[in-house]
Amino acid sequence: MLKIALIGFLSGIVGTFLGGVISFVFRNKADKYLGFFMGIAGGIMLSVVTFDLLSEAMEQIGVNLTVLYTFLGVLISVMLKKIIHFDGMLKTGYLIFLSILLHNFPEGLAIGSSFLLRESLGFTLAIVIGIHNVPEGIAMALSLIKGKMKISKVMLFTILAGVPMGVGSYFGAYFAESFSSVIGIFLAIAGGTMLYVTLEEIFPNSKTIYSIIGFLLGIVIVKVF
Repeated sequence: MLKIALIGFLSGIVGTFLGGVISFVFRNKADKYLGFFMGIAGGIMLSVVTFDLLSEAMEQIGVNLTVLYTFLGVLISVMLKKIIHFDGMLKTGYLIFLSILLHNFPEGLAIGSSFLLRESLGFTLAIVIGIHNVPEGIAMALSLIKGKMKISKVMLFTILAGVPMGVGSYFGAYFAESFSSVIGIFLAIAGGTMLYVTLEEIFPNSKTIYSIIGFLLGIVIVKVF
């Protein structure tokens, strides 16, 4: 169980942390690259919601409950946005951070339960999710950097964002048989939060040709991996 949890932690933390490192390298050109990386993150997040999270949630808990919990995820995001007392890119960075937190836990559950089905499947899923987390980590970190957050705090956020995946992996492996409906609920809620953040925060800040290219590249990344 601890081995699976460790793999989940690494999958979650390495992806977002690597995104933070890349953001640190390009921090002096944040204005130039932010739209592109925002586009990639938006393409990945929207594709993951459409092709993975919601479709899997529908299989686990049905269409009606999926719609209900997706709407709940949107409401949670709206309330969090009102609670977060920051403006501009700092608020966007916080919301991306929260959406990553929320969707990493059910993805961790999926990794943990997959290991019990077949170890190779668990490793594959962990690698794929880790790759998906890199551009999301970049979008989050660049937004926070542009919002004048200290680099050390930004890097801490990239690490914290991946922690729920390790926790989810442990519980997914430990309670695999009992988690099918719970996974569906978390996936739908995470889908709602990601949908809101993508449409309300990422796309409005991505209005250049580079962001469109990034968006299309994000979709390709999801379909390839």
